[in-house]
Amino acid sequence: MGARLRVFLTREQDQTLLTLRTADVPQKIKDRAEVIRLNAHGWYVEKIAGYLNWTPQTVREVLHKWKKQGLKGLWELPGRGGKTKWTEVDIVFLEECLKKEPRTYNSPQLAKKLERERNVKLSPDRLRRVLKKGVKWKRARKSHKGKQDPIAQAKKQADLDMLELAAASGEIDLKYLDESGFCVWSEPGYTYYFRGEQKRLEQKKRRGRRLSIIGFLQPIISFVYGLVIGGVDRKSYIQMMEQEAADAEKTGRTRVIVQDNGPIHRCKEVQNLWSKWERQGLYIFFLPKYCSEMNPIELEWQHLKKNELSGQIFDDELDLAYAVIDGVTARGEKGNYSTQRVKFNSSACD
Repeated sequence: MGARLRVFLTREQDQTLLTLRTADVPQKIKDRAEVIRLNAHGWYVEKIAGYLNWTPQTVREVLHKWKKQGLKGLWELPGRGGKTKWTEVDIVFLEECLKKEPRTYNSPQLAKKLERERNVKLSPDRLRRVLKKGVKWKRARKSHKGKQDPIAQAKKQADLDMLELAAASGEIDLKYLDESGFCVWSEPGYTYYFRGEQKRLEQKKRRGRRLSIIGFLQPIISFVYGLVIGGVDRKSYIQMMEQEAADAEKTGRTRVIVQDNGPIHRCKEVQNLWSKWERQGLYIFFLPKYCSEMNPIELEWQHLKKNELSGQIFDDELDLAYAVIDGVTARGEKGNYSTQRVKFNSSACD
């Protein structure tokens, strides 16, 4: 394996790239500037690609252009041929609408908006091809981003970056904790099927109870989890944390758990245990409110549901639990990390 691709910035260059984040430039320029800064601050190509949902090759191309051309490499060279009916400003306008407006758009709606507000007439098909360079058709999701405190988030992100560097150098063990849930019923999605026919998923008469999971992810190393019927309560959480504290004390290594501000994470019974856990070498790092995207275990839940469980109907909670266990095992094999299931003292899926 060769040396990792890395760029180095002067203080002036770093400040220039930082200024581009709020400048009136296309979003793709801002993203490329962010790639350069993240790499200069120690992020590997693969981590940047995962963060921006890019391919590693695209990240490498951006870094190589920066090394060869500097700031000019962030912009694209003008091409030849016929003049387009639209300008980059028109596309930036649409990108800003997609970002800021609290609704979703399809291509016909965007074409109408562009014609109505910018007097630029493009067919929906042509608009899709234009947007394909930086925008793609994808499922929307609910978000709490508007409730985030950017100052608190920036401070916490800086602290988390330091913890990740300490973990990468072997000084501490860093784990990410979160809870999620699954249902026996599966929401219909896209599938391959015969032309002219539609696949139907027959739902069971009994919807069943929710199956919840609590997990500790140590990227590229391990995933420890437990399953319960219903929601994860403070007893299950405490049992998992007690095991982590005992492991930290046994190994003699500092262990940090990154987690959100859920009620069971901050209840009085749990707070009374914080000093004990710290004496054992277990510390808790709380993420800022409404910033779940800072926790990489969220991506594990998404992949587990989308790639391993989607499109299936389960007979009962036990059948669902076995599918989740198989899915977690499959994710571990793909990610080359070990998996371990903890059986709770009560209300567990044994």
